[in-house]
Amino acid sequence: MPSTIKFLDSIIRNLKPTDKRAVYWCDGSPGFGLRVTPSGTKTFVFKYMVAPNNSKRIGRWITIGKYPEWTIRKARAQYNEYYEQVYDYGRDLVEEKKAEEKIQKNKYTVEMFAQVYLEAGRLKGKVDVDTEEQTFKRDVFPLIGSKYIGEVIADDIDKIQNKIIHRAKEKNKNNKNYARRSGRGAVYHTLAYTRQMFNLAVKKNLIDKNPVYSVDALGSIEVRDRVLDFKEIWLFWNRIENIGLPPVTAKVLKFILTTMQRGNEVRSMRYETYKPDEEIWQMTMRDTKNRTMHRVPLNRYALDIIESVSEYTAASPYMFGATRLMSPPVVLNSDLIPLGNTALSQAIRKKREQLGITDFTPHDLRRTAATWITGIGMPELYAKLMLNHKESKSNTTSQVYVQYSYDFEKRRAVQVWEFILDQIVTCESIHEVPTLDVLRERVKQAGLI
Repeated sequence: MPSTIKFLDSIIRNLKPTDKRAVYWCDGSPGFGLRVTPSGTKTFVFKYMVAPNNSKRIGRWITIGKYPEWTIRKARAQYNEYYEQVYDYGRDLVEEKKAEEKIQKNKYTVEMFAQVYLEAGRLKGKVDVDTEEQTFKRDVFPLIGSKYIGEVIADDIDKIQNKIIHRAKEKNKNNKNYARRSGRGAVYHTLAYTRQMFNLAVKKNLIDKNPVYSVDALGSIEVRDRVLDFKEIWLFWNRIENIGLPPVTAKVLKFILTTMQRGNEVRSMRYETYKPDEEIWQMTMRDTKNRTMHRVPLNRYALDIIESVSEYTAASPYMFGATRLMSPPVVLNSDLIPLGNTALSQAIRKKREQLGITDFTPHDLRRTAATWITGIGMPELYAKLMLNHKESKSNTTSQVYVQYSYDFEKRRAVQVWEFILDQIVTCESIHEVPTLDVLRERVKQAGLI
């Protein structure tokens, strides 16, 4: 077939692909072409000639659009516009596009574009946006925040992860109260957030490739399996409010243990989600990490904590609004905000020696409660329901309605956990704390299992 053809649907539809990419030119329209790949993809193109700086003439190619999504009429109209700009006005459209892309790449520093990325996350209702922002401020901005996003290379990303690993080693060496970490978990999350940010920059055509993909990543998810034993539970419960922590902070930690819920969900708990008539904490989909509705039955210990903490926060929207007051105020503050992301871990780190519990984090409390209700004989399903672990398969019905059908099982779980706490934390001394075998027998005798 000749390389110059009439651009008619009947002709273009019948063009057969060959072993190599071929270009067919439109009869009577200089530079207006149709590229056909061996796979059969047909794309309208425009080719023009320029002599940059009076040098040798070279060809420039502009992709117009794929056929048949782009009709011949639509593609010809675009070709006519390009032709006019090039030959009537002397413009080099490809070079102008490159110059514009360069301007755009130098428009945003990493810190500036991070704000675009974070705002997009907030508009989508992304759960971890605040955590991402704190991570950027701690580990990304200090090293590359002032760089333009188009200037960031793999070596810059490598410096970020090396800094995190080095920091973890120094903490392990210099701070005996610091829970030992390799830093690889922090690297994993930092690079994940940074990768997502640069992916957005690629989608916006601000950069050609994501520099994070070119790094030999050092991160990995660090899975903790730390569970407090019964004596450590006794120490925690009977000391946490007597070691100088602000009462609200101490009560948050106790509430995590009694309810088995995530620390960030407890910290952000709102009074409006507490249903005293049902003795239920009803989290909406926006309140939970996995965006599933979750009703949490509250046992006696949880209800007592709510009553006592209200003396500090009742005027605030937040049950555990951040306040460092050591005694209930005369006038309640209505402007309290939730405790910060690191407030609880910092509190434990500073007071770990006084607690007498080693290598211990707030999230271990949630794992501890779930472990021991199964340890004394309850089905694993009950723990999963309380932890609000999302199943791999779900639909709208299960996400919105089925949660209510598990109220009975969850209530059983918190009642058993209340009984276990009774047997542990009410002991006169740590030496009276029962063993697991003894506790199992007591649970059976009480008819709870």
